[in-house]
Amino acid sequence: MKTKENMRGTVSKVLNLTHKIVPGYITFVFIVKLIAAGQPFVSIYFSSLILDGLFRLDSFESIFKNVIIMICLDSVLVLIRWGLELVNWVKKHELTQKINKMLVDKTMDLDFDILEKHETLDMYKKAKDGMTAGGDIRLFIDNLAGLIEKIATIVYSLVLIIPLFIPRAVSETGTLSGVGFFLNKWYSFSIMVIVLAVHVFMSYKTNKKASQLQMEFFEKNVSYNRYFTYWFNLIFDYSIGKYIRLYKMQKLMTKRVQETNDRLEAEGNAWINKDVKVSIVPVFSQCFMQLASYIYVGLKAVFGLITTGKCIMYVSSYTKLVESITGISANFVSLKMESQYLSFFYDYMKIQNKRYDGTIPTEKRDDNVYEIEFRDVSFKYANADTWALRHVNQKITLGTKNAVVGKNGAGKTTFIKLLCRLYEPTEGQILLNGVDIRYYDNEEYAKLFAIVFQDFNLFSFPIGENVSGSNEYDCERAKKCLEDAGFGERLSKMEKGLDTPLYQYDDEDGVEISGGEAQKIAIARSLYKDAPFVIMDEPTSALDPVAEYEIYQRFDQMVEGKTSIYISHRMSSCRFCDNIIVFDEGKIIEQGSHDKLMSNGGLYSELWNAQAQYYA
Repeated sequence: MKTKENMRGTVSKVLNLTHKIVPGYITFVFIVKLIAAGQPFVSIYFSSLILDGLFRLDSFESIFKNVIIMICLDSVLVLIRWGLELVNWVKKHELTQKINKMLVDKTMDLDFDILEKHETLDMYKKAKDGMTAGGDIRLFIDNLAGLIEKIATIVYSLVLIIPLFIPRAVSETGTLSGVGFFLNKWYSFSIMVIVLAVHVFMSYKTNKKASQLQMEFFEKNVSYNRYFTYWFNLIFDYSIGKYIRLYKMQKLMTKRVQETNDRLEAEGNAWINKDVKVSIVPVFSQCFMQLASYIYVGLKAVFGLITTGKCIMYVSSYTKLVESITGISANFVSLKMESQYLSFFYDYMKIQNKRYDGTIPTEKRDDNVYEIEFRDVSFKYANADTWALRHVNQKITLGTKNAVVGKNGAGKTTFIKLLCRLYEPTEGQILLNGVDIRYYDNEEYAKLFAIVFQDFNLFSFPIGENVSGSNEYDCERAKKCLEDAGFGERLSKMEKGLDTPLYQYDDEDGVEISGGEAQKIAIARSLYKDAPFVIMDEPTSALDPVAEYEIYQRFDQMVEGKTSIYISHRMSSCRFCDNIIVFDEGKIIEQGSHDKLMSNGGLYSELWNAQAQYYA
């Protein structure tokens, strides 16, 4: 009962969704299937008339007339189907694109901490593969329309086949006895019904078992498919090819791919072996059914109960009838299985963000003053045993230059991710101008921050689009930001300037740049955003000392009037900051100016002295 309700619910969802995003698609599919159901019967019916005419030695004109009618009707139906199929193909492609866009939009909208979870990644993989490999929504609609086609075929078949079971008068057949007598009785059709029932039952059980095997294989290998895709794509990612070669990782990489592939292949072979054993059963029942129909109809022809032409028509119609009834059971099994596949898509689309969506705008201050406060904030990652941050209290005021330092794993980057609202605090509050940041409109709040993370990414877009984050931007402003970030000289040597594409993933003319140059473009991107808070996570780690010095010399000018936060392992970059916040094991253990912290003799002075030889 639950399965029927689930399938009925899925049918309703799919029809509503499809009609909403591609109006007319379902209608086109159904019309095409109705025409497809009727087309074979034109040939079946007129072929029987032509054959009977030949046996009766009818006139050439009479036979030729039936030939012309058959060809014309068949040609018209073919042309109509061809035209509708063409329109249908366009709508089918449009449906696929819009479904993919829904998946992309949903993924882009998910909270960062939800998206990075293993179970979310598996759900996305199931949703994506389910919509393509198993439960493609187009296949689901085709199966629904296929039911209409098969029901129409059953009706057409019955119209032609019912006369086969109507007894002939004794005056037409003479005296019949034995088998001939039985075949001329209305109840003789019970033989065909029994044969049909056995075949349909065997086909239904087989299709059901095969579908279960396929679903088990799909669900069992979701993670392995994701791993295989990751490793396989990694091998062909030319941007990391140098690491693979320099560290002689070829064998390791190919071994990972081979191990995952072997697992998938072993599971696939096991599934195929089981599927073949199951699927062989209806092949025999199909042969038995065909043999029984030929014997039944053939004997009727032998005893003179039907003509030779009608014999061909009845056998063909009965075959179509059996195929359709069997196909309906197969359709229901397929729809049931596809409903499970599609449920992965709907489950993924139903994932709820935990982040509270506020409504307060952030720019409605006359004085444009912003103050961020961490009030007793603690945070623990999912499935983690230890706290990443514990009882953090800190105020950051507009216009100040702040540095965040500490050993690896001390909580520095987590502090920034909470500040930017990529995560929500497990305990405590983060306030903007005295208001919990959850109550602000998230898009409005995000506009306050321009960030360069240590693991920043540039895209295979033109440089100008990488800097602006848009295909429409202020060229002069983009150039100015690149110059301020130290990329001006390299840009001036590029023929296409801001239109120069980066990398070769999307453009064969893409330009390769060094890590330092990429970091400068990332810094320029943060400057272009012109946000009141500028956050740099190891902003100069890939730069040479001269370039680093030049950027720090210009930083005061670049972030004038803004609040800046720097995360750095280079203590030298902290000297020009107003406030240095020192983290250790998820807690703020000291803060103040460089001189103050050096005089305290704490962790900061230890870190500074450990690096002092490099500053001399």
